[in-house]
Amino acid sequence: MTKLMNRNLAAKLIAVFFAMILWLYVMSVINPRVTSEQLNIPVQLVNESVIRQSGLVVFGQPEPTIRVRLTGNRDQVHRISREQIEARLDLRGYTEGVNSIPIEVNVPGGVEVDWSPKFATIELERIISRQKEVSVEIEGQAASGYVLGEPELRPGLVWIEGPESYVNSVEQVLAQLVMEDQRENLSVNLPVRAVNSRGEEVNQVDVRTTSVDLFVAVDQLKSVAVDIDLDIGTAENYQVVSTVIEPINVTIQGQAGVLSGINRISTEALVLEELSESREIEVPLAFPEGVRGFERQSVTVRIDVEEVLEETYVVQRETYRIMNLSADLVLEQETLPERMEITVRALESIIENLDPRTIQVYIDLEDLEAGSHLIEPDVRLPMNMEMSIATTAISPEGFSVELTPRE
Repeated sequence: MTKLMNRNLAAKLIAVFFAMILWLYVMSVINPRVTSEQLNIPVQLVNESVIRQSGLVVFGQPEPTIRVRLTGNRDQVHRISREQIEARLDLRGYTEGVNSIPIEVNVPGGVEVDWSPKFATIELERIISRQKEVSVEIEGQAASGYVLGEPELRPGLVWIEGPESYVNSVEQVLAQLVMEDQRENLSVNLPVRAVNSRGEEVNQVDVRTTSVDLFVAVDQLKSVAVDIDLDIGTAENYQVVSTVIEPINVTIQGQAGVLSGINRISTEALVLEELSESREIEVPLAFPEGVRGFERQSVTVRIDVEEVLEETYVVQRETYRIMNLSADLVLEQETLPERMEITVRALESIIENLDPRTIQVYIDLEDLEAGSHLIEPDVRLPMNMEMSIATTAISPEGFSVELTPRE
């Protein structure tokens, strides 16, 4: 019995020996142990929704990758495809700021796995919301003779949400409209986007309201005359010389139906009292309802004021003009006043330019016979000044002259 067992043991040991030789052959020749490297394996970020619930979000768009080394039998290693290598980075439990987070790698098939790097640097940032005003950018223009009114946006304010740094980088929320030779009012719905100071869209920010309603009135232009509504009172001995408006015509804008009946427009009422010097005043225009000024909302009014002066001039007897004296009569010169005083009341500019030598006294003797007669002299001033002179007085206003027969 013992011999039999010894023979079986020897056979078993020989079998084991040959099995080991066969296994070593297979492992070293047919299915050797190998190492394989996979580069740029993407790392998946997990639990982003969990950290978002706590008010955090991954800053930027990190795309970490790792190098994976697989070691094992050739058939095991070769059975593992690139897609079966699972690399994960769990964000749960991390706080705001820069975090070094371990990378987890799972590979099927029982091979040895090593990877590099073992950690990824991920920055978490607070999620904030901010309200921004919506701006509209219009490309194109209205047709000739028309102008765009002020755009009306609804809503005019929208909320944006995202990582704090990205939200802070948003310069404006923008809606864009393209038009060409527009004549009719516009009412459209436009998408909006958040852009930075360089006009680049900030995709990392969520605009809560994705579109806005835009209304743009397209107004007609029309040139109309301007009327001045003035009530001017001057100080004593002062007079308004002229009132000049600049410009005399202005361009207004409004809907075509409103402008059709408007050909003139007035200034707002301007009341001035005790005016004693010239003034230049900017006076607002009084626009009817639904009408606005195009490029200007007022006109310039120049009011020229001059003082009224009184000046007395002396005319000597030898300069009197004798008219219509009968050839049969002689005027006794000594009966004429030796001098007459002419008092002129007129604007300062008239007085300054009045030459005393141009003042003439006329004595009309028409149809008078020999004897003594009461005469009222006539004063004549330069023709270009007569209309501008307020009053003229002569002293004496009348006198007696003696006419005698000619010998």
